[in-house]
Order: sequence, then C-alpha cells, then structure tokens
Amino acid sequence: MFVLNSFCAKRKLAKQMEQDSDLHSNTNESDVFDLEKFRNRVKKGNDPQSPVRETLNRIGDRWTPLILMTLRSGVMRYSQLLKEMNSMADTPVSQRILTLKLRASERDGFVSRKVIPTIPPQVEYTLTPHGLELSKELEKLIQWIEKSSAYIEHARADFDGKNIDKS
Repeated sequence: MFVLNSFCAKRKLAKQMEQDSDLHSNTNESDVFDLEKFRNRVKKGNDPQSPVRETLNRIGDRWTPLILMTLRSGVMRYSQLLKEMNSMADTPVSQRILTLKLRASERDGFVSRKVIPTIPPQVEYTLTPHGLELSKELEKLIQWIEKSSAYIEHARADFDGKNIDKS
C-alpha cells in the first residue's frame, strides 16, 4: 500500500513540477526580476526600524499572522480573540504576548482597538482596511504554500537524502 501511495505521490509531484516549469517558461518581459532595482529597494529599507523591515518581521513572527487571519472574521473582544487563537495554536499564546502583538499591529495601522466604557471596560479589536488588505495577501501566500506543500516536502526529502552523510 505504501509503495502505491508513494508512486501516486511521485506522479502527482511530477505533474505539479511540470506545470510549474510551464509557468516559468511562459514568463513575459514584465515577469523578469530586476536585481538592481531590488538591491536599491533593500538598501533603502535596510534600516532596522524601517516600516518595510519591521512589517516583514512582524508578519513573519509566530502570532501576528494568526491574529490577522482570526480578525478577518470580524470584531472580537480580547478574551474571544485569545480563546480563538489558543484553539488553533500548537501552544497557547500568553496574554502578555497577545497584548504586545496587538499593540504592534495597532501601531502599524493593521488593527483597530475600541474601548467600550463599561465596568469593567471592554475592549474590541477589528482589522482596519489596511489590515484587511494585508490579511488577504497573507491568505494568498498561505494558499500558495498549501498548494506547494507536496513539492516542498519532496525537495526537503531530496535535500535530506543528499546531505545525510555530511552531518
């Protein structure tokens, strides 16, 4: 059974790789990567406090993408957001970390925080239009990764097989 599944997986991967190579061979001039332009963009954004670098670090951290994707479902109170995130995470996020990540996302303009003057005060969080736009782009990236997971796993297995003797 494993041999059949492995054979099917390899056929599926080969087909996907063939489609990927077709995609790359059909590039037009606008798809050609300009390294010099990118080098200049990196030089401009190479300041550790630049919005580009900080935002890339933020969306590459453990919790911010989960916050953004969770808030796509709408307005949430702090405790509801914490509960939702912890139901999806492999390890729970602490209240302190969630608060820090929410403040950073609010500072970047991705999340809006509203305090409702009740006793005790209630706090609601929602995505700003900019945060919604970012979460949609993040969703595209997640879908691409999911679609490419067989290819990634195969590449890892090939790499690990080639480098097993080097460790």
